[in-house]
Amino acid sequence: MKVRYFIGIAVLFIIIVGGYSFYILPDEYTLKNTLFYDFSLTLPIALWICVPLIILLIIAWIFMSVSSIIFAFKTRSLNKDKDKLVLQIQEQALGGSAKDRIFANKQLKELSLILKRFNLDANTKSALSNNEKIDSIINGMLDIENGVFLQKSGLSQNNSLFLMNVKNSIKDSQRAFEVLKKEYTNNSSHGINASDVYDKAWNVILESKNSKIINKALELKPNYLSLDMLIHIALSSSRNEISVSSGVFISVLKYANFSEREYLRFAIEISKTFSQSNINFWLSVFEALSKDIEHSVFAYFYVLLEVGKTSEAMELKRQYPKNDFLPVSAFSKLKDEGYPLLVFFDPLMYRENKFKKESNKTKVITQPSDV
Repeated sequence: MKVRYFIGIAVLFIIIVGGYSFYILPDEYTLKNTLFYDFSLTLPIALWICVPLIILLIIAWIFMSVSSIIFAFKTRSLNKDKDKLVLQIQEQALGGSAKDRIFANKQLKELSLILKRFNLDANTKSALSNNEKIDSIINGMLDIENGVFLQKSGLSQNNSLFLMNVKNSIKDSQRAFEVLKKEYTNNSSHGINASDVYDKAWNVILESKNSKIINKALELKPNYLSLDMLIHIALSSSRNEISVSSGVFISVLKYANFSEREYLRFAIEISKTFSQSNINFWLSVFEALSKDIEHSVFAYFYVLLEVGKTSEAMELKRQYPKNDFLPVSAFSKLKDEGYPLLVFFDPLMYRENKFKKESNKTKVITQPSDV
């Protein structure tokens, strides 16, 4: 009960008791005191009855006031602890580490320590909590899931939506270039990892067909360029859609440090675009690469044989032990038999390509003709 309600009811009770007492006992009573000093006090009997009640009311009011003040301080302290706990939940939901805080309430302090042992992942499909800050954060996360970029999301790199928000931010080549300059750690909780972000950045840069920014991005170390994306860039360069110098390709291929199979795959894919205008370009790239990267020599052999430089390939092979690069020797002896070059270097890829061609031919034949 609130103090003012209690005082009001008590005063009303005293008035009723005093009034009724005065009605039935209108006489007066004189109090004489001889202890310590003499005095006498004459008051109506009704008032003598009300005096103890008034004193009791004052004592009760003081007690309740003090209790209310203590309760107010405890409530304020509890609310502060609750706000601290909500702030901790915000920090953990955003992927950060919860800061150490002092709690007045032992139970909330224990709950805080328990929460620190968990990684909190917000449920964006849940109902509103009626806490403005928490609901604002979760609504922002829902926007990110729907493809919106939040400039001030507050997410740390440990949050499962951080990379998604970065990916959503890549709208133009300049932003894509800025993304490539940063290092992101993998977090695939929502099916997105760092390589997905870098691949989108490269796709946006390539779609711009801005040779200047493409070359700047290629010169980054690291540039987070996947083999598939590098093949895409090389093919675009071979088709004269973009302009990339041989020196840049050599530098990128050296820095990539691919495996022997990956260098070979790069050579096979690029060879599909060979023409009189770009053969020397790619020959110079692979020749320079083979002098520094041993894993790229096999790919250089493939390029030499693909463009018909068999004698150059055999001369290069003599620099290695007899049993090294046997596919080169085999092709030079059997090329007149009509065997495709790819059979010797990657028979599995040859079979895959063959089946794809046969499948495409079958689809064309089985299509109904127009009547």
